[in-house]
Amino acid sequence: MKRTLALSLAIVVLAAFASAGAITLDVKEHILSNGMKILMIPKPGVPRVTCHIYFKVGSINEKPGITGLAHIHEHMMFKGTEMMGVTDFAKDQAIDNQIDELMNQIYREKYWKADGGNKAKIAELQKQAEALIASEKPYIIKDDLWNLYMKNGGTALNASTGNENTGYYVALPSNKVELQMLLESDRMLHAYFREFYSEKDVIMEERRLSENQPNYFFGEQVNAAFYAASPYHWDVIGWMDDLRKITKADLIEFHNKYYVPNNCVAIYVGDFDPQNIVQMAEKYFGRVPKGPDVEPIRTAEPPQYSEKRIYGEGPAATNLQMMFHTPPAGHPDAAPLSVLAAILGGGGGGMRGYGQRGGGFGGGVNTGRLNKILVQEKQLAVSASASSRAQWYVGSFDFRSAPRVDKNVQPEDLEKEIWAEVEKIKKEGVTDLELQKVKNRNEAQFIRSLQGPALAGSVGRAELHRGWRSILADSEAYKAVTSDDVKRVAAKYFVKDNSLTAIYRRKSGR
Repeated sequence: MKRTLALSLAIVVLAAFASAGAITLDVKEHILSNGMKILMIPKPGVPRVTCHIYFKVGSINEKPGITGLAHIHEHMMFKGTEMMGVTDFAKDQAIDNQIDELMNQIYREKYWKADGGNKAKIAELQKQAEALIASEKPYIIKDDLWNLYMKNGGTALNASTGNENTGYYVALPSNKVELQMLLESDRMLHAYFREFYSEKDVIMEERRLSENQPNYFFGEQVNAAFYAASPYHWDVIGWMDDLRKITKADLIEFHNKYYVPNNCVAIYVGDFDPQNIVQMAEKYFGRVPKGPDVEPIRTAEPPQYSEKRIYGEGPAATNLQMMFHTPPAGHPDAAPLSVLAAILGGGGGGMRGYGQRGGGFGGGVNTGRLNKILVQEKQLAVSASASSRAQWYVGSFDFRSAPRVDKNVQPEDLEKEIWAEVEKIKKEGVTDLELQKVKNRNEAQFIRSLQGPALAGSVGRAELHRGWRSILADSEAYKAVTSDDVKRVAAKYFVKDNSLTAIYRRKSGR
């Protein structure tokens, strides 16, 4: 029996209070029968709406052999559907099927045979595939989705892939939100991955550009050494060898598993009537079938048990990085660690439960302890920072510093200084003035974030993991941190057997 609109809305106006006098956030919720959640934050005024969709999938949902696939999928979702991006779908599909068959033959010849296969055969198959790719181009409408959005007043068109989530964004006039729901639900229902092989080439070139950064490979190896078992082991862009070998069949399987309504949330912020948003969501997103429930990742990061050290050299500036394993977002120790990062590193250090970095990497003057001691007073370093990152399944605390090579300071000298400061905090904690300073700064930043364009992202990403209320709970946890809490977490996590020290030196003559 069809529910009435009043019943189907099931909207609760949720004024979330973490404690008396706490910051509040008014979010309206609606859950479709297929499990998709719609979040709405009405802001009357300028008749525009920020529209975000987040899927609970990122690089941690990959495995060896398909690393980088979530990022590839993000790109491919802009290649159109049966009704978008093509002038004649039937003719385009016929050519695409032939291309797929040839590329599968090339794949087996090239990668399934130990000797790399028959080079002449591969060259001939590649020649045939390239001819078909050229014949397909007249049927393809480039940037069809982008152009349609822009013709209807769309701005801030973007997408992103992270370790844990993938997002698609656009801002539209209030009377064009229905267009967003039509197009996004069509992409969920009828994504068609044309130009897959050429787009893989684009992504591999994107990785090559990253590789041109002087210390890229070292940083990649440091990350892989730090995360021994969990899928945070690889970068979002994936390993180059996997990018070469990922197939369209891999992509389709990945899409069907993760890009389902019960694995995503849509959020709307702006000038709109919530009942209209719900009616349109029921009409468009409600038609997408529910998929199988998605299992959380299985492999957790085990205790390290022994100190790790890694050394490298190359053309980049000499630097030191010290990393420590810490708990994931939502753990009681996450707030004290974030406060400590702000005190040592001088950045905001705010609680960002959806895994964004905080503490020591922000703009402005660095007022942290490490900068004061190592850069200003002892003049041993040109930079010094600290950061705490609480992700969904793992956390990390990083110290970074670059030595004064003009004074023959070595990274090991900075390492000793940082350990000395850590030991001091273990014994003495931090001052009341330091605590209040970072708490005031964090609350001011948090309040600004609730008023600015980042609100949709903060709420949407948080909802995927611990629920959107967690950003309020995290803010309250931050305000409750004491000096004893900081002492406790410093003693617990800053130990040699929980650390990786990475020392990189500029190669002489460069």
